[in-house]
Amino acid sequence: MTTGTVALKEDQIQLVTDFDGNIRAGNREGHGLYMFDTRYLSTFELLVNGQSPIYLSHSAERNYIATFQFVNAAQVLPDGTRVPRQTISIRRSRFVDGLAFYERIGFYNCNHFPVSVDVSLNFDADFQDIFAVREFAPQRRGGRSSITLGADRLDFSHVGRDKVKRVTGIRFDRTPEPVTANRVVFRLRLTPHQPESVTVVARPGVEGRPRAKLQHFDAALSRLADSYQAWHDESTAFETSNEFFDRSLLRQSRLDVRALLEFTPAEDSAGEESGVVPSAGIPWYAVPFGRDSIITALQTLVYNPSIAEGTLRFLARNQGREVNEATEEEPGKILHELRRGELANLREIPHLPYFGTVDATPLFVVLFVETVNWLSGSERGERLYKDLLPSAMRAVDWIDRYGDADGDGYVEYASGLAQGVTNQGWKDSVDSLQYPDGTRARYPAALVEVQGYVYQAKLGLAGLGERHGDAGMADRLRSEAAALREQFRRDFRMEAEDFFAQALDGDKRQVTSVTSNVGHLLWSGIVDGDEAQMIVRRLMAEDLFSGWGIRTLSSSSPNFNPMSYHNGSVWPHDNSMIALGMRRYGFYREASEVIEAVISAGLRFPGNRLPELFCGFPRDRRFNSSPVSYIVSCSPQAWAAAAPFLFLQTLLGIGAGPNGEIEVQPVRNDLFHSYTVRHLRIGPGRVSLRVRDREGRFEIDVLDGNVKLLTDVAAIAS
Repeated sequence: MTTGTVALKEDQIQLVTDFDGNIRAGNREGHGLYMFDTRYLSTFELLVNGQSPIYLSHSAERNYIATFQFVNAAQVLPDGTRVPRQTISIRRSRFVDGLAFYERIGFYNCNHFPVSVDVSLNFDADFQDIFAVREFAPQRRGGRSSITLGADRLDFSHVGRDKVKRVTGIRFDRTPEPVTANRVVFRLRLTPHQPESVTVVARPGVEGRPRAKLQHFDAALSRLADSYQAWHDESTAFETSNEFFDRSLLRQSRLDVRALLEFTPAEDSAGEESGVVPSAGIPWYAVPFGRDSIITALQTLVYNPSIAEGTLRFLARNQGREVNEATEEEPGKILHELRRGELANLREIPHLPYFGTVDATPLFVVLFVETVNWLSGSERGERLYKDLLPSAMRAVDWIDRYGDADGDGYVEYASGLAQGVTNQGWKDSVDSLQYPDGTRARYPAALVEVQGYVYQAKLGLAGLGERHGDAGMADRLRSEAAALREQFRRDFRMEAEDFFAQALDGDKRQVTSVTSNVGHLLWSGIVDGDEAQMIVRRLMAEDLFSGWGIRTLSSSSPNFNPMSYHNGSVWPHDNSMIALGMRRYGFYREASEVIEAVISAGLRFPGNRLPELFCGFPRDRRFNSSPVSYIVSCSPQAWAAAAPFLFLQTLLGIGAGPNGEIEVQPVRNDLFHSYTVRHLRIGPGRVSLRVRDREGRFEIDVLDGNVKLLTDVAAIAS
């Protein structure tokens, strides 16, 4: 048996198996077929003539489809026939769409004689909540379960303690012979060089919810492939002079971002049927998050602003409306995580949704501002502003009223839940906020980057208000942002380090650890030019810049561990935001260096995919070293998959003009010397561009489109 995990996802359906495609009975790795945080298949095992076939390889780069190749073991059949090893090809071809899991098990006999084979399939469905599967929370078993076997079907059902009846319907394209209640056998006679197959469809469902009609295997696969192609056609297409980057890392990011989208009813004033919101990551966080979804949407504005529109509308619909200590909900607050399984229904976990995040609310406002600006001059942008301005103002009210509970001018957090998140910024591990001596900080804590987000949110919203004729709102928010900026630069500045503190603790004392959090101040714009220079110089020093990217914690810290989650590792999304901030302040060379480092790392990982994070060991060019994988991380993960799009936007200097135009101001770098950008949606229309470096000067050509290029900024920045 091989080890590891293969995960497929489409919309709400997720399949997690081992490397040979099985879900083994009693597995401790959490393998299974999931929907709405419930495991609908806990066993799915293939045996051929009573044996596991010999695994050769598998492929699953497209996230929704996989193939597993096997050969037979040598056997003497009951009739005395000797079947040599590796004379029968066995291939499992599978995919998930938004409705079901499909598998076709194909056989090809290369012997000169017919071979009879028994194809055994074992099934089970435990209907466990994903939190119980991962042993994050106990789940008392209760309710009623049943198994029904028909001529070409096998049905599992369970009524949980939450009174919800969940069902797994399994259908076959030929009639099996039942062996036990959850084991069937197909007896095939394989004619030489004639393909045979068995097709299985497993559909999870909840009784009482309407379900679309299933299609046959090939029709369903074609429909799914068409939906991917339609998404790619709707999105911006990038081509660069670096063909390896285009074929590998960029292609994989396109596939990963699409796979992580969840399709959700929009229910907005425009009456649109559906929207999209990115889930955080596969396999265990394939649900909407506040912070993760927002940052992914920000990173992909240049790729497809529909992600931002759908994310904003989804989060606005689920915005906090009351004070609820059990879920940390407060009026105007943006959710942290939404779960839909039995434990959430029974309120035995707080994810109903759960609101334990301090940064999602200001980031929601930032995304709202950036998206309206990106769509400036378009009907969609104006509709978005009109529909969601009330939600943005409720978020600002949360910032002022609940986020700053002690009235000191800073947004702070302190979780009071045993099952809640202790550290509620993006570095949410329990040891991510500590003093240099290893002591954990006292709460409530005011994180450095969160104050920058608040400044950015208020200043950006003031600009939108001014453009839309609300001078009173604009003046008030601009004044509040200015006051925060002055106070912040006084209280967070660490003179001895020429840097800013990671946080202020519950005693308003600086948490003096030197971290990458401070790099987000460049993105938010809360510091002045001299301070930005100081920050950039520190970020690019050897203790923070590993050669593969900027570390989360300085290697000079006594708490540094390059193999830790947040205390010395490198996160691509973190670096993408820092690089954009460096560009904002004119540090083009440093921004390019960070981008080149992270892309170079991504091109060395299996599948040319940027992982959620990787270890912060230094890059040793003498040995042509490779970055070191973190032991467990989501793959794919949304804001890592989206980072290459923000990298390209940063290098190209693409931005929205004040009246729906496009600004382009490329910067020189060693990875790319030319770019073609097709069907970019910005402002009221679309535009295609070609950008080429002509020996120190960029040449920018508009290929087609109805968006005006602001030529006065279309020049090299170096």
